[in-house]
Amino acid sequence: MLRVTISEKGQIVIPVALRKRYGLSPGDKLAVEDKNCEIVLRPLPRHPLLNLRGKYKAAGNDSLTAELLCQRQAERALEKERS
Repeated sequence: MLRVTISEKGQIVIPVALRKRYGLSPGDKLAVEDKNCEIVLRPLPRHPLLNLRGKYKAAGNDSLTAELLCQRQAERALEKERS
């Protein structure tokens, strides 16, 4: 059994072994439940879109936004040529 101490502010530190085991990172949310005279901490799932953050970076140093703006500009130029 692992032991933790409650600080004056009511905070506890989750031991590193448990953080690694459950993949907990700073900012993650936990549900706190009172079950049969026990305090239960349960990790809450992250928003699924947050897992995609940074996954689809553009090639080179350009951002996807800059790449999209360049494409839109090229499309506008083609439309002007056609009309």
